[in-house]
Amino acid sequence: MYIGKGKSMTNVEFNYVDLMNPVVQALKALGGSGTNEEIIVKVAEIANIPSDQLEILHNPKKGGMTEIEYRLVWTRTYLKIYGIIENSTRGVWALTEQGSTIEKVDE
Repeated sequence: MYIGKGKSMTNVEFNYVDLMNPVVQALKALGGSGTNEEIIVKVAEIANIPSDQLEILHNPKKGGMTEIEYRLVWTRTYLKIYGIIENSTRGVWALTEQGSTIEKVDE
């Protein structure tokens, strides 16, 4: 198991940095905005995340959030800080004007 920048000790191979471009691509594919669930599904498809990775829980003692969902929370947070996405409604994310013009995020 590789543990590098942003990696945890779980068996999930994707960290928040790895997911930045797939989130932008997912939002573009979804017409510029999407719900958390729509984004998760589209990112999993774009990044080819294996189903067994999608099922790993972040903290089984504290609820049902998966590790990928948890990492996508951080990915969206950083993309929001960078001005690439915004969330005007809880659980709904959209590309900003800047985000809709970029082809690739420099992680």
